[in-house]
Amino acid sequence: MIITRHGNLVSYNKRSNTPLKSSCLGLFSMKWLAALLLLSMVVGTACTNARAAAITLTFATNTAPVGLRGQAEKAFIDEVEHLSQGKIRITSFWKQSYLRDQELLEGIKDGSVDMGHVNINYYPKRLVVNSVMSLLQQGPYHYANRIWAYDTIYNKIPQLNAEFTKFNQKIIYTYSPLPMEGVFTRPVTSLTDFQNLRVYTPRRWIMKILEEVGAVPISIPWTDTFMALKTNAIEGVYTNIDAIHRVGLDSVAPNILIFQPFWIPLPFHITINLDTWNQLPQDIQLIIRTASTNSKRHFAAHYENMLDEIVAAQREAGCQVAFVQKEDMDTWLKLPEITKVEQLWIKEVSQFMPTEEAWGILEKIESIVSEGIRKDSRPKYTHPEINCP
Repeated sequence: MIITRHGNLVSYNKRSNTPLKSSCLGLFSMKWLAALLLLSMVVGTACTNARAAAITLTFATNTAPVGLRGQAEKAFIDEVEHLSQGKIRITSFWKQSYLRDQELLEGIKDGSVDMGHVNINYYPKRLVVNSVMSLLQQGPYHYANRIWAYDTIYNKIPQLNAEFTKFNQKIIYTYSPLPMEGVFTRPVTSLTDFQNLRVYTPRRWIMKILEEVGAVPISIPWTDTFMALKTNAIEGVYTNIDAIHRVGLDSVAPNILIFQPFWIPLPFHITINLDTWNQLPQDIQLIIRTASTNSKRHFAAHYENMLDEIVAAQREAGCQVAFVQKEDMDTWLKLPEITKVEQLWIKEVSQFMPTEEAWGILEKIESIVSEGIRKDSRPKYTHPEINCP
């Protein structure tokens, strides 16, 4: 008879009830045990690897991991990986090394890349509703209040997120650049000096406003602005301070006029492919949300000193730096062209929604931004020399 005792196969003599020696049976028992051991090792290794395997996500942007934009985006990427404790790994493609500026929206949509930076300015015909943000001239000064305004706007106005959903993506992180400034190849200290200046700006609504103050707005690729200034094809660039300083435009156009009370109202977003997001486990989604919240808070402290640091560097390099005077700021804010561009946006967006709904969106945004300005502990206008001695 063959029985099992403590996991071994043993043959017994029927008369004496003593074990029989059998080389064949012993060999079979050893092979059986070896197979069980091997199976347990394979299963154990597979389970360990499954637990250790990280989710790899790809990220693409048009900026380098330096300057305000690069630091803000890298801070978020690093925070995601840090909080995940090895569960998430992000492969980053910086400085248009994978997708170029205007390819990012579609690249995220079709899954060519999981995540990426989206600049609303690049898609005036596709992100028509979101382009409303570029209409606002003045916003909160402090970073925390800017982010509060952005988050509140996108939470309370569902049409903005719905437009991103149409492109199969959702916003997972938002940050803000520095205020506006103009850099010029000849001295400019007030709005009257804009007369007949050939000026580039990346914001199409601002082009119309610059025209009203007497400038000649020029449309060229952003990447051509350095050489255009150097060869005097254009005489000025008007955009956010950090972008100008990052690419060295202030080195070839050293006459600077800073519009400190004027923000660049477009939030800079990082979005994620919606299919990718929906496939992520809930704990991974929570890590990404938490990283977004943390990064906004951490970056706020760094942001507050950036303007002073850049202005100090510009002055040290020999730039002539002036700050816009309150009278010029008031003149700008009262320009009739501001109302005209609002009406142009209403006309454009009315093909997607009723006119009344469009006006309602604009009014809600203006109300939220006004509340953000009131949240600032400092006045709307600061004497030009307070922050930049």
